[in-house]
Amino acid sequence: MRTFNVTGFGEVEVVGQHSYTGQARPREQAKIGVSLQEVCCSCEMELLDSRYMSSKAFESHVLGDAMSALDRALETSFFLMTNDEIARVVVCLPGKLVNVSEDVSFKCTAHLRIEENSRPVYELTPADKLGIAVKYKNIGVSLYKEGLLHKQTLAFFVFSDAVKWLCMIPPDEAEDLFQEVMTIKMQCYNNIALFHLQQHNYNLCVVAATILLNVDEGNVKALYRRAVANTEMQNYELAAEDLRAALLLDPNNKSLKRQQDMIKRKQKDLTDKYAVAMKKMFS
Repeated sequence: MRTFNVTGFGEVEVVGQHSYTGQARPREQAKIGVSLQEVCCSCEMELLDSRYMSSKAFESHVLGDAMSALDRALETSFFLMTNDEIARVVVCLPGKLVNVSEDVSFKCTAHLRIEENSRPVYELTPADKLGIAVKYKNIGVSLYKEGLLHKQTLAFFVFSDAVKWLCMIPPDEAEDLFQEVMTIKMQCYNNIALFHLQQHNYNLCVVAATILLNVDEGNVKALYRRAVANTEMQNYELAAEDLRAALLLDPNNKSLKRQQDMIKRKQKDLTDKYAVAMKKMFS
């Protein structure tokens, strides 16, 4: 029996060998059934909001549609299992991902069955991939609107999954879908930029917003979020430039005006400190 040690959302260590059985592994969007036995958890299971734990044994689920941190971690191991395999799964999650004060450890024995495997990616049409991406984007929006940090963190990963599927659509094979693909992709990048801004990952916020603005230079939300991130990194000129561009598009936007006033104050404070320092140096 193999053991899957899963940390966070994506890191997994596989312990033990698995003899070749000819059985398939489930692909993303496959219909699967799972039985979880010998469950041991360091906190109350209700706090983990797990559909796999609250379901009956081998109840049907779509692999990849996880709506909680534990389920996403479990699915990391399910992707590596073969049909009808029984394995030990050990999950360690930071408490902030499940809204508890301490890190959470979870152990179980998982029995996986594939009810209906999904088609390989190369068999999917551009419309199929777009449909999956839209579903992930909508899941992310739903999670984000709950307003809870651990849900918003999960939403970030779901938005990233949506972008992954959109990037697998070759533009020359989906000319009729191009505009919709770009619209969904830019919405995801805008939401990713917002998440990084709220988490104080200012460099990453700038990267996500810039990707969007390279395609849609008049996106006011992206200009504002990049301006706020650059303000926090004391890149005042870059921030001011974005705000000027945004105000030309939306001159009555109060948030833009407040941020612009803040930059002016910060620039003045910095100039005053520099003047004082120079005066001390040469007095």
